[in-house]
Amino acid sequence: MIVLRVPFLSNDVPLQRRVSPADMYRWKVSAHAPCSSTCTAGLSSSFAMCVRYDGTEVDDMYCDSLTRPEPTHEFCSGKECPPRWETSGWSQCSRTCGEGLQYRTVRCWKMLSPGLDSSVYDSLCLSHDLHRPANRKPCFGQSCGPQWEVSEWTECSARCGSQGLRTREVRCSTDRRMCNQTSQPADREECEGPPCDRRWTVSDWGPCSGACGDGRMLRTVTCRSSEGLVMSEEQCDQLLRPLTVYPCGDRDCAPHWVEQEWQQCNVTCGRGLRRRRVVCAGLERGTFREFPDSRCDPDKKPESTSSCFQRPCSKWFSTSWSQCSKTCGSGVQVREVKCYQGEELVTRGNNCYPLLKPETRQNCKIQDCPADAPGTKLQPSKLSINV
Repeated sequence: MIVLRVPFLSNDVPLQRRVSPADMYRWKVSAHAPCSSTCTAGLSSSFAMCVRYDGTEVDDMYCDSLTRPEPTHEFCSGKECPPRWETSGWSQCSRTCGEGLQYRTVRCWKMLSPGLDSSVYDSLCLSHDLHRPANRKPCFGQSCGPQWEVSEWTECSARCGSQGLRTREVRCSTDRRMCNQTSQPADREECEGPPCDRRWTVSDWGPCSGACGDGRMLRTVTCRSSEGLVMSEEQCDQLLRPLTVYPCGDRDCAPHWVEQEWQQCNVTCGRGLRRRRVVCAGLERGTFREFPDSRCDPDKKPESTSSCFQRPCSKWFSTSWSQCSKTCGSGVQVREVKCYQGEELVTRGNNCYPLLKPETRQNCKIQDCPADAPGTKLQPSKLSINV
């Protein structure tokens, strides 16, 4: 028998209360623990612990094991699982030499329910401001060694509706004897001239610049397709090109030399020649009229040709395209693009016109891949209930 002494306020006489051993210790069931999952469904468990009469937890040996309550488990719901990006491993480099590309699959995934992990549309990850990992990166192999390099094709030499030739330069990246002669690209091929729907169009005349003999009116002359698109002047018949400069100043103006605007330089780089028409013309009763050259003073005839110099003769050269980076679906092909000035490789500066630089990458597609819509990935459930 255990005797407890408890202070009593009356005359300091202690009050004695008897407690039996059976009442000294007891089992107490704990509250349910927090949910085992922070998102979707999980488990919340409770268990029994041995406590003394005053509520202090003690070792389980003090309580009767035969009367111990069984633990309980309840399903609970956490917050909705956020989406996440998952990536596959990097593919092999798209080229065995030089610069290539490596690819990997990047998908948005989300835990929809316990044990059910599913791929979802990328927009869900993007809506959560999740930075999308890169799905490609450059890779570099050993030097590719000797390989053929070609410049861009020239324009077709043919007039409209006829056959002609276009050419390009072909060079070896090292000594020409080091490149495989059997795989040398062609440096010329047949081509068709532009459609015969090209025509010259003119703008309205501008104001007169002075008196008869010195006065000039200007207008713009362009070559256009039947759809109205501006084309290269070489695609229109040069013999039919309208005049861009007219004399003006008086209603009647004696014949005199009227020089037209200079045409483009006949070369795209280096030193060349440019030309212009010089006509003997005047006005009769306000109407323009051309006269034979003999009606104008030959000693005063302006020059009809002039030297011109374009940018240095640097050209873009490119290698052949690599194999497609993927065997199905959309992939990428790459190639090397270099700038040469004569025989010298240019690595600095803008000797080659940047806007004419050939593309170094292009999309490719060998065949369609099997249906690749977002699906589901079932994973073994980690939930188990032991009762």
